[in-house]
Order: sequence, then C-alpha cells, then structure tokens
Amino acid sequence: MTDEALLSVAGKTIAVTGGSSGLGLRMVEVLSRRGANVISISRTQAPVRHSLAGCGEIIDIMADVTCADEVKRAFDEAEAQLGTVTAVFNNAGVAQMARALDTTREMLERVFEVNVAGAFCVAQEAARRLIAAGCGGTIINMTSILAERPLKGAAAYSMSKAAISQMTRALALEWACHDIRVNAIAPGWFPTRINEAVLEGPASGFLKGRNPMRRLGETQDLDGAVLMLASDASRYMTGTIITVDGGHSLQG
Repeated sequence: MTDEALLSVAGKTIAVTGGSSGLGLRMVEVLSRRGANVISISRTQAPVRHSLAGCGEIIDIMADVTCADEVKRAFDEAEAQLGTVTAVFNNAGVAQMARALDTTREMLERVFEVNVAGAFCVAQEAARRLIAAGCGGTIINMTSILAERPLKGAAAYSMSKAAISQMTRALALEWACHDIRVNAIAPGWFPTRINEAVLEGPASGFLKGRNPMRRLGETQDLDGAVLMLASDASRYMTGTIITVDGGHSLQG
C-alpha cells in the first residue's frame, strides 16, 4: 500500500458533528476534498458550501446531539442518501468559562449534556449501526489538553473533557471485538469560537509565549491527526489520545 493510499479517506462515509463552524467546518471541507462523502450534523445552519470537482459529497443535517431521537433521524437521513456511516468525528461541544465557585448547576449540566452525553449518544448510535451492518468503523472524539491539565476558570469544561478521554478508552475496550476503533484528539489552544473568552486580550500573548513553538494552533494543524484516525493508517490503534498542542502541555 502506498503512503497516499494509507491515509486515504476516498469513498468513505464520514459524519462530523458541529460541522457548521470552527474546527468542525474545517474538517468537513478537508475530508470532502480528500474524496470522502461527509455528513455535517449541527444545531446551526451551515454556510453555503461550494462543491468542487473530485471532492466527495457534503450533506448538511440540522440536529441536536443531546436529543437521541434527532441523532437517530440524522443517521437515518445519512444512510438513506450515502449508505452506512463508517467514521464519525465527534466534534460538537460548548464551553461555560467560570471559576468553580461561580459555576452554577445549570452551567455544569449544559456542558456535560453536550460535551459528554451528546458525544456518547452519537457514538452509541454509530456503533449500533456498524454492528448491525457487520462492518467495522472508526469513532474520533474531541477531547482537550485541559482534560489532563485544567485551567482556572474552566472547571466545567475541563471536567467534561476528562470524561470524554475516559469515555474514549471505555468504548474502545468494549467495541474492539466489533472492529470499531475509538480514539480521540486533544487539541491545545486554537483560535476558535469556543476559546474566544480565553484568547481575547493578554491571555493570547501569554499562551503563545508559554508554547515551545511560540504560537497558537492553526486550523490546518489538526488535518493530519484527523486523516490518520479516519483512514486505514490507524487500523491497529484504539483507545489512543493524540495530543496536538505544539508542545504546550510539556511545560507543566
């Protein structure tokens, strides 16, 4: 197998949650350009997409990942149009930035409802269908470096991402016998909507200075990790957390 074929996602049917903005929007475009047929599942309307020759198809489905019935409907629509979804990028998430003593029960529940329960619901629906179809697949969860190194003022978010990391390992252990791989990506600091509250003002310069590579992440910096985990290049990897942070977490 050539190097190009090893990382190929051409012809695969891949679902991306939170695909209407931020890193999810980027991944929908990257996977499509590589020939994958992509289903973007999001609560919000996706921007106008321009199809290019040689790219895979993109289907936008509006659904709330916290509602099991909506997740089921989204997968039903995806299968009806593109066949069995064999790869999922579990990217949808929210952040409630507040110190622990200022975090309300409602804030905590909202973060866990989307980041943890929503991700679990999507993974569960995908796995049920893969098992019923008798084929293997891959699930990529989005965790964070804050799962291991929490940040003051982001207690709920850090806790939710720690749960995602452990969920990744638990599902990998249970579903390996069905040839379903479950891995996760732990990004560092990227200038996305979810990080706006932290990266506005002096924090941005501080985080750049603390990073061994002296910069924040750029959207394309996650492309390689996603392509590897979505392709056969990771066929013997499961339960793995891949950190993409420019060495930020090495600083202690």
